[in-house]
Amino acid sequence: MSPKLRAAIPILLSLSAAVLLFLGVDRLVERRRITEEVNRLRGELFQARAAADRCQGGLQNSEARLREFDQVIQSLRARVDSFEALDSRGVPEAEYDAYMESFDSYNDSVATWEERAERLKTAEASCRETIERHNALSDTLRAVIEEAGGGEDEDGT
Repeated sequence: MSPKLRAAIPILLSLSAAVLLFLGVDRLVERRRITEEVNRLRGELFQARAAADRCQGGLQNSEARLREFDQVIQSLRARVDSFEALDSRGVPEAEYDAYMESFDSYNDSVATWEERAERLKTAEASCRETIERHNALSDTLRAVIEEAGGGEDEDGT
């Protein structure tokens, strides 16, 4: 074996070892980065799921209260209609003060119902955004796990 070849072998071995070491370290760093990203996404997903659940619960509660309030309004409307049905010429004078009180209560309640319905629409839009954020995070986490070659779902199972 020539002296140049003997001198080149340790250099080639050293270079090969350095390349293998670099590739191994690079793989470990990449694996750690992916693990940290998955853990971060899982934390965000957990928070997003909790927010979506709270939002949906609040919507269900608000919708139920609005339906109950609607029943009150229907009852007030029925009372107003009953006054108006007493006489084809109009509400009798003896009943007029009670009629006006019911009529005003009905009108005030309708205005309140409309305000509540509008707030519910706004809350629904906000809730939809919260759910969409949760779904986007879930999709992102699933994609990161699949890209990393893992078979875990977003719950880590």
